[in-house]
Amino acid sequence: MGFRRLFMMYGLVGSILGVMGVVGMLTYRLQESPWRWPLFAIILAGFGTIAGIFWIRRYVDKQTKESEQGSQK
Repeated sequence: MGFRRLFMMYGLVGSILGVMGVVGMLTYRLQESPWRWPLFAIILAGFGTIAGIFWIRRYVDKQTKESEQGSQK
C-alpha cells in the first residue's frame, strides 16, 4: 500500500489517538482538579469516534460490494 492510501485510511484515526494521548497526559497531571473527569469523558468520546469511523467504513465497503455485485448481474 502506498503512503497516500494508508494516510487516507488511518490518518484520521491516528490524529484522534494523538489528541487522546495529549488529553490523557493532561488528565493524569490534573489530579485534584474539577476538570479531570470532563477530560476523561473526552477520551471516551474519542474511542467512540474511532469505533464510529470503523463502523462507517465497514458499512460503506458492504454497500459498495453489494452495488458491484448488482451491476454485474
